[in-house]
Amino acid sequence: MIRRRILGTLALGVLIAGCAGFKGGWESVPYVGDAPPPLADAQTPYESRERARLRLDGLTIAVSIDNQVRTYDTQVYGYGVPLSVDPRTLRTQPGQSGRTRVRIEVSGMRGEFVFHPQLARLAVGDKAVLGIAGYEFAMWGAAGQRVSSGGRWEHRATGDRFALQDRSRAYLLSIDFPLEPPSPESRAISLDLSKALTAPGLPELPVIRFAPGRWKHGYT
Repeated sequence: MIRRRILGTLALGVLIAGCAGFKGGWESVPYVGDAPPPLADAQTPYESRERARLRLDGLTIAVSIDNQVRTYDTQVYGYGVPLSVDPRTLRTQPGQSGRTRVRIEVSGMRGEFVFHPQLARLAVGDKAVLGIAGYEFAMWGAAGQRVSSGGRWEHRATGDRFALQDRSRAYLLSIDFPLEPPSPESRAISLDLSKALTAPGLPELPVIRFAPGRWKHGYT
């Protein structure tokens, strides 16, 4: 009896240690121009982040919509033997009903950029809405200042005008729009930041469009 329990415990340990999996789905990938570039499946979260990065006149901007969905999650053991398969389509980011959040990382600025989140325009098909709130994600100290350690990571409201004064760092911004998250398989999504992210002496940002992109990530 004791020997069976030991063997059972060892077998369970090997089973757990040998578990891995892969999951995938769809996400909206930004591009500028009349047609999207060829899109390979993103094999890692890093590849998903990198293909969201656009190098424009005066800055580099990475744009993502909180509409990513997972369409499958398969756990396997050992040499690919399936343990479980979850075929449900689920959103990967929690969200508020009736809101779509667009995340914007701004870096490499060559001008005095100002962020006006309420002037951003998100269009899905024939419907277009303006931003209703903007945020900066950073580590904040007890006194409300941005710190490099010892604080809490939070989204803080930017107000309707926020100057990006430090060109040496990246700003993690986001905008909330009053509509349900669009399907990442839609090809009719666009984001106009021409009035929402401006700098004197630099051209307006072009309209950013989105194409459906597959993602497939393995995990252990």
